[in-house]
Amino acid sequence: MNSEIAKSRIGEVIRIDTVTSTQADFLATHVPIQNIYIRKKWDSKSDKVMSEEKVFNKYVLNTENEHQFIIVIGSSGAGKSHLIRWFAARLEQAAPENEVVLFVRRSDNSLKGTIKQLLELPEVANIPNKAVYDRLVRATSTIDNKKLKDMIYQNFIVEIKNDENDEILSNNEKKRLVELLQYEQFQLKLMEEEGAIDRIYQKVAENETGDSRDVMALFETSDFEVDVNFCDDMRNGAAKNAIKMADAILADDEMPERLADYMNTLVNKVIQTCAGLEPGDFEQVFVEIRKEIKRQRKNLTLLIEDVTAFTGVNVALLNVLTTEHTGMYESQELCRISSIVGTTEKYFNVNFMDNHKDRVTQFFVIPNDVFGEDQNSLYEFVGRYLNAMSLRSDILDDWAKNGASMKEYPIHKGEEKFTWDTIEIAKGKELSLFPFTKKAITNLYMCILQPDYRTPRYLLRDVIERAMRNYLFKKESFPEFAIERINDIPFESLYVSTYIHQQVEESQADRVERFIRVWGNASDLEYEENGTKYLGGMPIGFFDDLGIPMFTGRKGDKPVKVSVEPITLPQDGSDIASPPEPVTPKVDPAMADFLLGQRTLQIWIDGGELNVGATTKDVVNITKARDEINKRFLISAINWQVEGISLDNLNRVKATKDFIGFERQKRAAKNALTILPADRETQGVLEAFLAYVTLGNGSWNFDNSAMMVYRVQTWVEKWKKTIINSVNIFENQVVDYQDCAIATEMIREILQGVFTGTKVEGIPAINLMAKNLKKPVQNSHCAEWNSLVSMLLNNDKKVKDVITQYYNIIQGNLKSSQVFIRATEFNVDVRKIQKAKLSIPNEQILLNDPIPQRREIREIYEKIYTRISKVAEAEKEKANRLLEQIGIHLHYEDIDDEDIEDLIDKVKDFYETASNSLVNIHGNIQVLDGIKKDAKSISVAFGEVENGIASKDDLDTLLMFSKDPLSKLERVLVMLQTVQKDVEYVARDVEKRRGNIFVDNGDDLSTRYEELRNNIESDSKAVMDWKVM
Repeated sequence: MNSEIAKSRIGEVIRIDTVTSTQADFLATHVPIQNIYIRKKWDSKSDKVMSEEKVFNKYVLNTENEHQFIIVIGSSGAGKSHLIRWFAARLEQAAPENEVVLFVRRSDNSLKGTIKQLLELPEVANIPNKAVYDRLVRATSTIDNKKLKDMIYQNFIVEIKNDENDEILSNNEKKRLVELLQYEQFQLKLMEEEGAIDRIYQKVAENETGDSRDVMALFETSDFEVDVNFCDDMRNGAAKNAIKMADAILADDEMPERLADYMNTLVNKVIQTCAGLEPGDFEQVFVEIRKEIKRQRKNLTLLIEDVTAFTGVNVALLNVLTTEHTGMYESQELCRISSIVGTTEKYFNVNFMDNHKDRVTQFFVIPNDVFGEDQNSLYEFVGRYLNAMSLRSDILDDWAKNGASMKEYPIHKGEEKFTWDTIEIAKGKELSLFPFTKKAITNLYMCILQPDYRTPRYLLRDVIERAMRNYLFKKESFPEFAIERINDIPFESLYVSTYIHQQVEESQADRVERFIRVWGNASDLEYEENGTKYLGGMPIGFFDDLGIPMFTGRKGDKPVKVSVEPITLPQDGSDIASPPEPVTPKVDPAMADFLLGQRTLQIWIDGGELNVGATTKDVVNITKARDEINKRFLISAINWQVEGISLDNLNRVKATKDFIGFERQKRAAKNALTILPADRETQGVLEAFLAYVTLGNGSWNFDNSAMMVYRVQTWVEKWKKTIINSVNIFENQVVDYQDCAIATEMIREILQGVFTGTKVEGIPAINLMAKNLKKPVQNSHCAEWNSLVSMLLNNDKKVKDVITQYYNIIQGNLKSSQVFIRATEFNVDVRKIQKAKLSIPNEQILLNDPIPQRREIREIYEKIYTRISKVAEAEKEKANRLLEQIGIHLHYEDIDDEDIEDLIDKVKDFYETASNSLVNIHGNIQVLDGIKKDAKSISVAFGEVENGIASKDDLDTLLMFSKDPLSKLERVLVMLQTVQKDVEYVARDVEKRRGNIFVDNGDDLSTRYEELRNNIESDSKAVMDWKVM
């Protein structure tokens, strides 16, 4: 690949219709068709399969010099025009001198363009009948194309007025039809772009745009369908007969079809009139051309890429082409004519009369899947286009002028450093498939293209061009282009995606996944072969060439290839059985539903309301289409996690809101996050999903679905960022409910003592994910503290689930108890909340999050956080009261564990002395020992309480009290109060005993009681002295 050249050449080489390519580009990109089906009769039950070269030699070259009328049939994009152009190119080289070859290009796909080509033949210059010839010349003169549409429209009215045939419509019905056609609004309907008149206009006018669409110049049933609103509007000014015809259309379901059939009988007459031709002119001149060629002893080969180019004179043309030069026509002295005409099956069935069908000598049928099972042809097709766009046009022009020999076929020099997959197109001629692998080409072909659209045109447009524009103009993101049904390529195991995301930056992970999945073998296997390292089935050089990040793969051996016998097509000339022709039902309910919904959308686009959500027949399928977009398509079409959206956030949104709604939506518009405008683009995407639910019955398997899919792809790429932002942003604020959950959980862990540090920055992030929910326990906190804990415990599981699920990386659809988190994002958010000291700005919290399940978490946080100040103050007040009570008994300032141990020792001595003195008090030794054992933590508790009281920051206050230090102080206070009571009791008992001694001895203490008295007084003094430390 030569990117610099390809950037300027891609638009020249990749042409949806190859007829507009230069001859050099055409020859350089041509891949021989190997499976052309040959039929003698259209309804034949068996075909012969031949290659294009053999078809050319046997039929096109016409060595037997026989009359031939050959029809080339294929669907749009199958390659029939390409094949006919190749026949023309080969005839230039191989046709005998006496063969006049006329190639009617589809690029001149109009009657005027076709006539011009005929008149340019040198053999025509000397034909007789100059009057007829002059009329044909005048028919090719330029008419103002702006006036031509009006001329076509008015000529239909003239033909209807002068038509005496009442086989389809009665005279009264024709009069009413004329008045309807003269009604301005109905005229606008038929004259609109891609409408009925526009289709006919394209076949008459000068083709200045190169438009070569497969469009039939015919009226369709839908052109004459009207609705109730249209009929109501007509009553304000439309003619009486026009209203009658509109009412008849509304009342009779068959009337639109009858009107379309009738108008189609007039198409040829109108086209001839507008082209300035008289009936028989074309046929007469063509007969004269054949006579002139016969006089010159020459024969005529006529190649017509698209028979619709002769719309208006198609019957005359077919008369000429089917007229033989022998037998009953021999006396006319006509030259032998061999005509090869391209058309679609539908046009053949509808527009060819039976007598013309019977005169076809051969049918060349090109299948949709023209590549069949021949993957080499598929690779060659891609390789030739890649090569052509990497070569300067002058190089290919020189090659074409010198005979376009495959021996001299030029091959570009690639910019890739590694040797990529190649395809040999001739001996010694190999084309690089860079930036594709063969596996990628096959996968993209099968995934992006539906079975009925696996044709060269769609391969070129939806695969090659889409991928190459991504590579050439945004290489750093390649491959990021849309790949439909990529899930049809499963990873080798469920863990490949996880393995990639664990090692590759999130912004690049999806890119690596796509590359491994589509270009490689969808595995994370890493192995080495012949000195080359492989990853995901590809040499690592492929990664380097595309700038795709690598990762350490799972070590293993090279996968063993399983040999499978290839499926081969029948040999040229062999018979194969054709499948039975499908039976088309006369009435298709699915199509009727689609058309009804389509009309409803048109009314909406024209200014009406869209009543989605109603159950009336006209909108029920539109509602289904909207729900398909909201509830399924957008969920799967957008890789939310890669786009940075948590699936927890997504689930909360989709449970209560619609991603999209519509302008002038009558119901539930406020429930939509993004309102789509009432324009053609929105109409197009709704029509696509309307077809999905009606025609496809919940799939894209219906005719022309590829265009619908492309339309949807274009739409979602345009609106993806807006939809993602609507999920992740409200009122210019990125969702913050997860921040609220983190802050709330941190508050819970502080208040419940799960975290016992003194700085909020110290709360471990892992704590927030851990299963550490607790039930309330007995404590010494204030009532406000416990009330706030109760509020937290009412929502603790809900808050914890937010943290766990918001950062969870969901992989696939399998449920798992394991949680893989986006660790980087999680840690950043935790640090952010800690740095803000669990505070989220008030102006931010006051913003209204429209998602109830997110708003609930924010409201929980707000209720909790706004109570922190009151809780801190209440806890301080309780602490002050407690210290005040302790201070009555104890000087606690700067108290340490040794002070507490000394205190307990003195208390225990007191109780021991009292016991020895037979005083009836008993200390609780277990309590005293417990306090002594916890002396260290109790002394720390005193410090925490003092620091908590002194703190000016509410959160710091909570952190100081989080370990419930008041409970330890209360133990000390209770002990002190108990001892105080016992001391007072001992004091009273000592006084009582002293009194008793005085009474017994008449104030004369005997020596007997002297010792006892001294002991009691000594003990009393010891008890009274313990308060002072």
